[in-house]
Amino acid sequence: MNPMSRSSADHRSVRMPESRIPAPDNDASCVVCPHLWREHDPLGARYCTATTASALTRGCICS
Repeated sequence: MNPMSRSSADHRSVRMPESRIPAPDNDASCVVCPHLWREHDPLGARYCTATTASALTRGCICS
């Protein structure tokens, strides 16, 4: 099957690997952006966790 021809229903069965990166202490500074970890909303926490896990170089989601 051509991977480009898969429907969105096919993607629902794909499981993401469990994160192996521990959540930082709430008073810790984020290694991705200039904010404290406790200042992250759910989207910011997911963005910064994914950035760290993938070893990406990208700026803050707030900018």
